[in-house]
Amino acid sequence: MKLTVRLETLILMGVKAAGSYDESKALGFVEEQMTPREFTVAVKFLKWIVANKLTFDRRNIRERFQQFKTAE
Repeated sequence: MKLTVRLETLILMGVKAAGSYDESKALGFVEEQMTPREFTVAVKFLKWIVANKLTFDRRNIRERFQQFKTAE
């Protein structure tokens, strides 16, 4: 799945609201707005971010997502 503008926005909103990259915290704020597929991708992406001790923001989320896809 590609990182659509919609999914990017939802992930960023969740992370900002939670103050955390932990998927169980961040996605709770936006999960209901996501499709099941978007949710699955977001969980995997955020778990990868945490496991690799990385961060992202609006400026580099696409770069991080590309790194995630390459690592999969």
